Amino acid sequence: MRINFVKMNGYGNDFIIIDNRNKIIPERNISEMAKKICKRRESLGADGLLLLENSLLYDFKMRLFNSDGSEGEMCGNGARCIAEYAFIEGIANQEMVFETLAGKISAKANDDNVMIQMPDVSINKMERNRIITIDEQDFIYTYLFIGVPHCVIFLKENISESNLYNLGKKIRFEENYFPAGTNVNFVEFKEGNQLFVRTYERGVEEITLSCGTGSLASAIVYSLNEEKHPPFIVKTKGGDLGVDFVKGKNVIKNITLTGKVKMVARGELLPQSYNDN
Repeated sequence: MRINFVKMNGYGNDFIIIDNRNKIIPERNISEMAKKICKRRESLGADGLLLLENSLLYDFKMRLFNSDGSEGEMCGNGARCIAEYAFIEGIANQEMVFETLAGKISAKANDDNVMIQMPDVSINKMERNRIITIDEQDFIYTYLFIGVPHCVIFLKENISESNLYNLGKKIRFEENYFPAGTNVNFVEFKEGNQLFVRTYERGVEEITLSCGTGSLASAIVYSLNEEKHPPFIVKTKGGDLGVDFVKGKNVIKNITLTGKVKMVARGELLPQSYNDN
């Protein structure tokens, strides 16, 4: 069976998007299919598979399957991509609301610039200024859940990309600290309200070019720790994301993520892309 798809990316965080409202892909096949079609050099390749499905409550439902086949609760750049896709295809209006495992997401598509609004984040539920020891070296981190779990570490010295990958991988699988695993964000200060963030993404198992929820998590922690006020520009290797929110006494609310998205390809997945034969 040939399956229609589009390929989109948000600052290098790339996704295969399939309209699955008619259940073209049976539930039992989704995880294995995601692993196969996301495999680079052997198939189409992507950080994840996004399925647009029917929702009883909102305009549609977004389901995210990482390149390792695991289903993720949420992806900021993925949500921005699928919002643009839904608008282009006439599935939703310019302003829309859609369902995810992390809750309701609001979005606004404006040409290729897309803003999403995330659910509120409780400050009291964060694990702030904790210490994790990796290879006999201590790192101060904050752990929070913003759609998906994130560990945020502010770097005090330059660390090579290969060493960041190894460090991120070890922290991601530290079950004593993070039983469900975690995304790991390495943050550097820049001038003004600007940060540079590199994220080791759970499920992708790589340092990706950009991570939307990682950018949000890093900016929120920076704001709390340094008493800085939004909005922020979060620089990633893929591009610059705009982050804004309102700090309450015990909650972060009106959390928005804004940036460009690109639709780079449209076509058909052939059976060879997702079958073993």
